Order: sequence, then structure tokens, then C-alpha cells
Amino acid sequence: MGPPSGGRLRRWLAGGSISLLGAILLVIPLYDVWDDFTALSWSIALTLVENALFFLLAGGLVTGGIWLIRTDWETEQVTTVARRTLLTAFAVTFVLAWAMALQWYILGRLKPIVLALDGVLVGATASFALSVSTVRNNIFREQISREQELNERLELLYEDASRLASATSHEEAYEVLEEAIASAVPGTPFRVVVDGDVVIEHDTSPDPSERSEPAQTVAIGDRGRIDLCSERLESHELSTAELFGSYVGDTIQRIEREERVREERNVLEFVNRTLRHDLIGDISLVQARLRMLDRNVEFEADVHEEHLAVAMDRTEEMEEFVRTMRTYMQSVLNEEHDLTTVALEPVIDEQIEAIEEAYPTVEVEKREIPEGSVRADDLLDRALANLFENAVEHNDASPPRVVIDGERAGDVLRLRVADNGPGISASRRESVFAQEERGANSDGTGFGLYLVKDIIEGYGGTVRVRDNDPRGAVFELEFPIADGE
Repeated sequence: MGPPSGGRLRRWLAGGSISLLGAILLVIPLYDVWDDFTALSWSIALTLVENALFFLLAGGLVTGGIWLIRTDWETEQVTTVARRTLLTAFAVTFVLAWAMALQWYILGRLKPIVLALDGVLVGATASFALSVSTVRNNIFREQISREQELNERLELLYEDASRLASATSHEEAYEVLEEAIASAVPGTPFRVVVDGDVVIEHDTSPDPSERSEPAQTVAIGDRGRIDLCSERLESHELSTAELFGSYVGDTIQRIEREERVREERNVLEFVNRTLRHDLIGDISLVQARLRMLDRNVEFEADVHEEHLAVAMDRTEEMEEFVRTMRTYMQSVLNEEHDLTTVALEPVIDEQIEAIEEAYPTVEVEKREIPEGSVRADDLLDRALANLFENAVEHNDASPPRVVIDGERAGDVLRLRVADNGPGISASRRESVFAQEERGANSDGTGFGLYLVKDIIEGYGGTVRVRDNDPRGAVFELEFPIADGE
């Protein structure tokens, strides 16, 4: 079997060099035993006792080299031990050899006592160097340990911050905050005060009279504070508490905003139910009774017929207003937008039929409409109805004319609704989509075009307006094409 190579060869060379050094140094006590026994006529037992420790030290080096070869340490660690051992041995040998050479050269003889003391000096120096190296290594390990502990704290800090960001109530936020501060400043009593009320009292003292007074205070925005009852806080502990103080202030404000939104949403849902069930029903009943009067009653004075006509007109306007507001609130409340795939052209045809029925004098021209489907819901009908009604109701031409066409451009379906009315000035093309924006001489609610924009953008689309040629306005809608189309 050939000699080992690579890392294993380095292990054998490192361990073998230590064992070889031990074997060489073993010669010293062996020589001393032989010399004592032959030259001084000492008993063998006495000279063995004298050199027993040196036999153990040299034998320890021999077995230590063999252990290095067989240990599961990394090869680099094995070679480091061997290198340091050999360098120390060579350094001690060099120093003693230097002292011996100088004594022999200058004095012509050796001074064993001086050489022995020189050995003590070299041993003390080597011990000092070894101690410094060991302490520095321990310091390095402690630094690594502190860094690992800091990383673990940072991970916990991130987890607590994430939990705080997802808290949906004050109680949940305070629970997370208490755990986070207790982890950041372990063993430190603290309390959290928000809007003058103590919301957290973290103190393990069984006797309330023994509770500590606050020594450090961390602000929670302008809402309160965190009282830390300890003067011996490390800088990173105080920084962590300050970070959470700032973060929990933002969290409290977010939770309160969300609570207000939920309350407002509940009110909107109540109003929407009221509009959908009560008002529409009452208005329909009033309209039915007014139509019965119109058909069955002969008024003696024309003014009475005028009163009836005005009442019928106003109830129709009320019905339109309620339906528009109902659609608006449905759009606001439908945050999740449960959209389905809807073919666009059938919806357009349905609304064209409705506008022609409601306005017999209007001329509607439907040109080429691209095939395709979009992601929408039942508000799409209302958006197109508002857009078509706007093209007729604000049209001063006789007869009013509406042209509908479109095209497909990549992954977008484009729909255009053009009229021959007075058009929209450039200064009003952005504000025309705002809430409560009404055109000149308009009796509408001011929500129509706002609703169109809000609904279409909820589908991921866009709405814009430009001039028509020779007169009028063109409303252009773009819808993302449904997947798979």
C-alpha cells in the first residue's frame, strides 16, 4: 500500500514530526540514566526516579504525535499544533544553545546553574506567550458568541416587529410589546403608559411596595411612554426599547385607523342595505301610486297636472340618485373584487338596447367591437350604463348621436364611446372624473363619471377623455384581457 497523499499525508507528517521530536528528546533521560549508573555508580532505581518525569514528558510527545494522526480534528488544526510545538522546541533549543555557546567560548566551561535558570526563563516566556495566545483565543470566541447572541436577538426583534405589524387590536399589540421588551431587557421591570393609562405592568416583585421606580423613560410618539426600572441597561438594550417605542406608536395609530375604517364600513353597509331594500321599495311604491293618479284621475285645473308631472319627475330623479349611490357604495365596499371572466360585447349590446329604449331619439352606431373577455363583476353593467347615459344627457345636438367601437392592442381591450355633444374642455378633463363634479346645466348626482373611473380602475383598467372630430367627446376605456384569451 502506497504512502497517503494530500491531507492525510500532511496529518502523518505533522503527527510524525511530534513523535520524532519526543523520541529524540527521550534520548536525554536515557543518557542520564546510563551516565548515572555507569559513571556515578548510582542505583538504577534512584536514577529512574530522577528521570521518571522526563520519560513521561518525552513519551507524552511520542503518543501525542500518534494521537494527532488518528484524531478527528481538521487537518489544518493538526498541522497548527505540530507547527507551534516544533517552533517552540526549536526556539528553546536555540536560546539554550546560544547561552551554552557563549559560556564555552568566553569562559571555556559551562555553568549548569545558569543554564538551568535560563531554561526557567525560556519556559516562563513560552508560558506567557502561550497564555496570551490562549486568552486572545478565548476573547475571540467570546466575541463570536456575543455576535451570535446579537444575531439571535436581531432575529427575535424582527419576528416581534413582524408580529406587531400584523396586530389587529390594542390588546394584541400590547401583548407582543410586553414579550418584546421583556426579551430585550431581561430581568428589568417596566411599565407601558398610553394616553395616561397603564396598559402593561411587567414586574415580578410579589410585593407592590417593593416595585422599582422608573430610571429610564422611552417615548411612544406623543401617545405615551415606556418606563424602564433599571439604571444598568446596556446601550443595545436601550436602543431596542427605543425602537419598539417608536414602532408601537405607529402601530397604535394604524390599529385605530383600521378600527375607524371598519366602523365606517359598517355604517356604509347599513346605508347600502337601507338604500337597497327600504328606499328603493318606497320610491317604487310612490311612483306606482303617481302613475295610477296620472291614468285614472282627471284634474279640473292644469296646475294640478303640472304638480303631478313634477312629482313624477322628482321621484324618477330620486330613484336614479338612490341607484347611483347604491352602486357607488357597492363599489367602495367590494374591496376584494371577486372578479369573473366576462365577455365584453354582450354587455355592450345590452346597454345599447337599454339606452335606445330610454331615449328614443338617440342614434346609436355600433361599429367593430373586438372579441375577447375581461375580468369584471356585475358593476360593469352600471359603468357602461353611466357612460352611455352621460353621452346622451349632456348632448345638445339634435339628434344626439353615440358611436361605439373598439380594438385589441396586445393584452388590452380598448373601448371608445364618442358623442356629438359640446365636448369637454382641456381644463376639465381630469376633474370631470372627480366626485360631485357636474357639467353645465346638469341635474345629475355628480357621481356618474367618478363611478365609471372607480369601477374600471378596480378591474385594473384605465379611463380617459379626448376631443371628438368635428365636435363632442370620446371616452376611451382600456381593460386587461382575461387570462387564456
